[in-house]
Amino acid sequence: TIGGIAGYSVYRNIQDFEDKNPCVRDAVQVLSTSSTARATLGNGQLLVARWPRSGTVDQLSGLARASFEVRGDVGSAYVVAGARRRPKATEQAIEDEDEEEEALASGWRRYLSRPWELKLLILGKVRGSGARQDGSPEQEGEEQAWDLDSLFFLPGGDVSQPTVLVGDARGLPEYEALCVRRDVEAKGERSQRRLRIVMGIALAGAVLAGGARLAKSIRVSQSYGFVRRSLLAHEEVAAALGPGAVVQTSSGTFGARFISARLRLVGQGGAVADVDVAATREQDAGGSWRVALARMNFGGLSYNLDRSKFG
Repeated sequence: TIGGIAGYSVYRNIQDFEDKNPCVRDAVQVLSTSSTARATLGNGQLLVARWPRSGTVDQLSGLARASFEVRGDVGSAYVVAGARRRPKATEQAIEDEDEEEEALASGWRRYLSRPWELKLLILGKVRGSGARQDGSPEQEGEEQAWDLDSLFFLPGGDVSQPTVLVGDARGLPEYEALCVRRDVEAKGERSQRRLRIVMGIALAGAVLAGGARLAKSIRVSQSYGFVRRSLLAHEEVAAALGPGAVVQTSSGTFGARFISARLRLVGQGGAVADVDVAATREQDAGGSWRVALARMNFGGLSYNLDRSKFG
């Protein structure tokens, strides 16, 4: 079934994780020999957890990364490692150096004292030469060596305590994502100061704008309240609409020093009247309103209300 195939694929990926990624085994080896890591993991056997784990190997650039969890008999750690493929020239130079050291260490005296080794050496050379003459090429798929160039771990997965064991972990994207606040550190002190100034100005502007809107709202409320109270308490309005009239709608301007508005009043019995009001005053607050117009339209007729009753 599809579920079985998918499960088997996931299982194979988990099993092949250590084989496909060249970072894993070297990283575990470094952890096993590090006293710092052992203080977190303990002195027992180290095991790579089945989850979480991820890794990438770029054969073109010769770079590999792996992140996984390692568990010991005392604790666990989240490990991130990076490796770089060793150049062929460097690898061959290391092999040549090893052979040269071995030759210098032994010399011909070794073969004079152990002639059977000289015989084996000659036979090996002859057999190798014959294999090449038969057209058998040297193995082309030989695995190249990888060098672990960066490694850090997080004790218990704590991102606030990264411990670097190999190389410079800042070259690993996981280190930047988990442990470094790049957006803050990328800004210098001067840049951060400018940012704080701009944010302060913006905040002050927002506070001023909000205060202005609040003050305007208070002034409108005061002006509207003056007109509403005066109309609902006016004797002529009560005589036309009856007691208990209310303001249904209002429109126009209710300013601190100027009012020009129309209000629709509705009585309890359903009677409706439209009232036009215009008034001014010299001070924003505390001054008395001088009503210039108070006209009520009711039943198809217009009535000028007594302006002295406003106040």
